[in-house]
Amino acid sequence: MDLYRAMSVFVAVIDRGGFAAAGRAVGLSKPMVSKTISALEERLGVRLMHRTTRRLSLTDDGRHYLEHCRLVLDEVARVEGALGEKLAMPKGRLRVNAPVSFGQRYIAPLIGAFLLTYPELNVEMILTDRYVDLIEEGFDVAVRIGGDPASPLIACPLCQMRQGIYASPAYLEAWGKPKSLKELKSHQCLVYVQGTRIRPWVLGGRSGIPQGHLVSNNGDILHVAAVDGAGLVSLPDFFVKDDIASGRLVLVEQEPEERSVPVRAVYPERKYLPLNVRVFVDYMSSALGPV
Repeated sequence: MDLYRAMSVFVAVIDRGGFAAAGRAVGLSKPMVSKTISALEERLGVRLMHRTTRRLSLTDDGRHYLEHCRLVLDEVARVEGALGEKLAMPKGRLRVNAPVSFGQRYIAPLIGAFLLTYPELNVEMILTDRYVDLIEEGFDVAVRIGGDPASPLIACPLCQMRQGIYASPAYLEAWGKPKSLKELKSHQCLVYVQGTRIRPWVLGGRSGIPQGHLVSNNGDILHVAAVDGAGLVSLPDFFVKDDIASGRLVLVEQEPEERSVPVRAVYPERKYLPLNVRVFVDYMSSALGPV
C-alpha cells in the first residue's frame, strides 16, 4: 500500500469527521476510504479508531499515530514547498464560498481574469448567505463579511465596508428625511434579516431595530425596492456605489467609520497554506482594495 497516501486519508478522516467527507477531500469514494483505513490498521497491527453508525472516535493508538502522521505530512509539505514553490503553478480544484450579493458584485467580475492568470485551476464558486462549515462541506476558502472573533479559522482582510441608510430622491421628497430612530416609526423601512437576526440601524448617533415594511433575507430584493421608492433601506456601501453616483439613491446617514466591517477571506488553520488558496487570497486582496 502507499503509506503516505494512507496517512493522508487517515488524517483527512479525523479532520473532516467521517469517511464520506474525507473522500471528497482526497478524491476517493467512501468505500475506498474505509478500505484504506482497514489496510492501514492491518499493516500497523492496531485499531486506530472505533466506528459506529453515528460517530468515529480515536483509540489511544490512533491518537498517538495521528500525531506522528501530522508531523510527517507537515514535513513533507514543507520540503516540497521549499523545493518547488518558485516553479509551482496552482492546479486542481479550488472550492470557494461567498455571500450572494457581494459575490455577484465583486468576486464574480474577477473570476475570469483570475482563471486566465491560473489556467490550471478549476474553481467551484458557491454563493450563499448561509454560514457554511468549511471543513464539513469541503470548502477551501470563503469570503465573509464581518466574522466571529472566536472562530478557529484563519482570516485575511480583503477590504472594508460601511453600512448606511439610503432612499430614493422620490421617497425622500414624499416622506422627508428622518433624523432620529423615533422618526423611523412614521417611515417605510426595508429590513434585512438573517435567520432571526436583524442588524440594528444607526440614525442620529443611536442604534435600534426598525419596524419592517418589507423584510427579506436577500439584500438585492431590498435594494431594488429602495431604488423603486418603496422605502428606506440599510445596506453596505458596496451595494449602492453605482446608485449614489447616478442619483438613484441618496445617503440619509452613514454609520461612523469605527463601525466599519471587514470583508475577509477565511480558511481552515493549517501549518502550510495550500498554494491554490494563497494565490486566490492574494489576488482578491490586491484586486478588491477599498470597495
